[in-house]
Amino acid sequence: MVRLSKMISNLKNLLIGTSHPSEMNDDLAARSTKGYNTILSLTDEELIGTLCLESASFKDSEVTSRLYQCHQSDRFIAALCDPRTSFEYKINEIFQVVEPQNVEYIKFSVKLKLKIHPTKALSEENIRNIRVYLDSCGSAHHFTIFMKPDLNLPDVLTYLNQVGSLKSDKDVDDDICKINSERLPRILILISNPKFFKCFHKLLSFYSNNSLETSSCSRKYRLIGKVIQKQSSKYIYNIKGTIPHRNCVYFFIPLESQREECINDDFIKRYFFVFEKMKLENPSSDHHRSYSIYDMECANDQINIKAIDYLNS
Repeated sequence: MVRLSKMISNLKNLLIGTSHPSEMNDDLAARSTKGYNTILSLTDEELIGTLCLESASFKDSEVTSRLYQCHQSDRFIAALCDPRTSFEYKINEIFQVVEPQNVEYIKFSVKLKLKIHPTKALSEENIRNIRVYLDSCGSAHHFTIFMKPDLNLPDVLTYLNQVGSLKSDKDVDDDICKINSERLPRILILISNPKFFKCFHKLLSFYSNNSLETSSCSRKYRLIGKVIQKQSSKYIYNIKGTIPHRNCVYFFIPLESQREECINDDFIKRYFFVFEKMKLENPSSDHHRSYSIYDMECANDQINIKAIDYLNS
């Protein structure tokens, strides 16, 4: 009887403890927000003492192609992936493929991780809030670099240190953006939350010379193709808020994949789910989270005169 009574008591306590899931969710959301704000307010010393980096790459078994968006309007992505229209119509009215295709890149991908023994400069509450945020935010703290195979991470960091700061693709002038739209970038940086850019820059600069296992964060990829909106598109050219040369997507696949991929009807049809997820009544942009570098000799919002030779070659 005593054992049964104890079991009933424990069950009551359990039910009482879980009787208000909405309150628990609200508490976790509040702590997650505090953790996010704490990360953004860390000094360089606190940042290095609190966070480190770990690989954010997919498992080795992942061999499917992925679509990376750098667009001004969801309407372009919707038109590209719309399963109701033919490939012939799309290639005539919606998009064009930038040459060359099937180009090798190296993908370097990391995410933030709380140190096992974080700095004592922060309170235990701040540490707990950071942990809640990192555990709950999904891919919001991921940082990915695609770079040409003749480059490495130190080259990227050297460039970032030389130029001081990058402009997102959203903030690059129209004239520069139009020229670059028909080129392949030397470096493509994708970040889930642009506010974390400085955090990643600091941590990469520190750990690249210390304990970061860059080999576990790197993987060879093949750019199947860069797709941009057709300048002469009658279908979406005049839609408010859509500028053709500011809409593009990249299709990448791991180099070790044995699949012979090319951008054709069957390939585009695989991305019907992207169309289904679109909320066209409230279209969004995604090019504020991408940073494209085409010329290593100047800032990414400028054009090196040598680029003209590149375009004409």
